[in-house]
Amino acid sequence: MLIIERAVFPKDTPIVGSLFLGYIEFLFDRSPQERENIRQKYDPDKIDDLVENFATIHARPNGDLLIASHEGKPVGCGMMRALGEEVAEIQRVFVTEDARGLGAGKALTLALMEQARKDGHTTIRLDTGRALVEASGLYEKLGFKECAPYHQDTPYLDHLIKYYEKPL
Repeated sequence: MLIIERAVFPKDTPIVGSLFLGYIEFLFDRSPQERENIRQKYDPDKIDDLVENFATIHARPNGDLLIASHEGKPVGCGMMRALGEEVAEIQRVFVTEDARGLGAGKALTLALMEQARKDGHTTIRLDTGRALVEASGLYEKLGFKECAPYHQDTPYLDHLIKYYEKPL
């Protein structure tokens, strides 16, 4: 059975760190020619700093960080943060290879959308890598539409990114 729960820090720091290292490796595998650019944003040698930052920027009440578990084993994570009063952003949805096909990515995305709605947001945005075709397919099935870039956080990665938006 798939369970989605809010991460609790510092208890879940090692779980989020392990899942996020998996996410980084997945990005490296999907876009090997961009390994150094990806490393510039997500340096696996600085995983503790990354997770500490995630725990801060995705903390309630201005965000959320969820962990998906299957049969007691963590298999995925997803994050959400407020971009403003009306807009929230989903970030870093990742599911381990052995859990793909269980619906964890969809469940995480829907749970984050629901929390954003409960928090009073009327629009949800996200970006994903062009090489992550499964993620794009999921988001499009959930009603997200491609939109213009809404941030310039990583101009060195812009050529790899698709931006999406959906009213809540």
